[in-house]
Amino acid sequence: MRRIAFVNEKGGTCKTTLCVSTAAWLARERGKRVLVADLDTQGHAGKALGLDVRGLHPTVREVLLDPALPLRAAVRATAVPGLEVLLANKDLATFPLDVATSEDRADRLRNRLEAIPVDAWDAILIDAPPSVSLVTENVLRAATELVIPVALTYLALDGCAEILDSLERLRRELGRAPQLTLVVPTLYRKTQLADEILAKLRDRFPRQLARTVLGFSVKVDEAQSHGQTVFEYAPRSSGAAALSALADEIWGRGLPS
Repeated sequence: MRRIAFVNEKGGTCKTTLCVSTAAWLARERGKRVLVADLDTQGHAGKALGLDVRGLHPTVREVLLDPALPLRAAVRATAVPGLEVLLANKDLATFPLDVATSEDRADRLRNRLEAIPVDAWDAILIDAPPSVSLVTENVLRAATELVIPVALTYLALDGCAEILDSLERLRRELGRAPQLTLVVPTLYRKTQLADEILAKLRDRFPRQLARTVLGFSVKVDEAQSHGQTVFEYAPRSSGAAALSALADEIWGRGLPS
């Protein structure tokens, strides 16, 4: 079972969009059973899939705090057959304080995911928070693969560098770290700065940089406002085409399925 985390320590990089769209594409086009695990207090993964996460219980927070709680109790179906989501909401914000004195506080997510039967899902896609936190540490320790979306701005490029530093620290501390499957340029506009950052990414990641560059697409935003994926809302749009190509590349480049 592949565990793919979508991570950038800078917000606004299309992290959730890429995570949810890849999950939906795998379920729709490849017939995979997919779980999206939302680890962001904003709950945007669930919201993008048409679910109301406000005040909902149990959520991923309860799953992380109570090893006896069945993970399935916090999993919800979506409108996409084969795609389910482990929801998050603002209550997740208390998690670092809840486990502050626990020795396994950085491994709560890994422990729960590794206990899942291998035939439960074909893939678990993790939407990480856009910040450095104990939750992010849990995500990096739990994932087997990373996808890093990088908006073509200076600050997002800096967030990518921070993730690479975190991976190197994990290798030193644990002797292992997730595989970097793909770096995805996002929010491309034809500007000199965007082209310069894209060139830097090509130099830094000659093998891991995605072939497809994700540009702006109003149809993607509109789809999310309706609680749908772009494949349902505007399947012939440029956004749907780009996200399909990226999902295909992520699945094809990563660890054996």
